[in-house]
Amino acid sequence: RFNGEQLGAFNKVMDSVDNNLGKMIFIHSAGGCGKTYVCNTFASAVWSNGDVALYVASSGIAALLLEGGRAAYSRFKIPIPALDTSIANIKRGIQLSQLLLQTKVVI
Repeated sequence: RFNGEQLGAFNKVMDSVDNNLGKMIFIHSAGGCGKTYVCNTFASAVWSNGDVALYVASSGIAALLLEGGRAAYSRFKIPIPALDTSIANIKRGIQLSQLLLQTKVVI
């Protein structure tokens, strides 16, 4: 069950998703405050509508906590090391580019 802050965050994210607002929302709090629970609920709500939600984390270890999660560098083909001049290797027409076009939310 959500507390007041979690419910507020959930409603903001879902409003952006449902209305195609394209907002960027940052959720930050101390460990153990329920961020993973809230994010899992975001993803489940999007998936239950038949839409695409991509779950990414900054590391492979963190991605293990997320249902279907992947490390951001892996999901988005970000080169390692990432430099100022680096470009993600996502080509038009491939499966990943199609997935990104269909994605409603990136968590």
